[in-house]
Amino acid sequence: MMSAIALDVRPTTGLLKALADDNRLRILALLSHGELCVCHIASALELSQPNASQHLTVLKNAGVVDGERRGSWIYYRLAVESDPVREGILRAVIEGVSAASEADRGRLAVTRGTESCT
Repeated sequence: MMSAIALDVRPTTGLLKALADDNRLRILALLSHGELCVCHIASALELSQPNASQHLTVLKNAGVVDGERRGSWIYYRLAVESDPVREGILRAVIEGVSAASEADRGRLAVTRGTESCT
């Protein structure tokens, strides 16, 4: 009997689980255009701030996004991915959903012009 090569797929399965949600994919599409405050993400996606924060926590725990507190708000950006398999998956997913996010980007533009997170 041949021995199987040990392959740790947990980082990839963790990523795929984190991506398995419509709102989290929409968040990635918005963040692919740059850093955003959680208040802008929530408004653009028409989510409550706690709901948006929960989705962002899942993405952060999976290593997909990084967050930085500034005053009372947290600003998120896509994390730098060092694993080439995960990086390829993320790139493909973001490319796939970015075209579908036009309405979200439109709401984001309106939100950013009228609402401040300070």
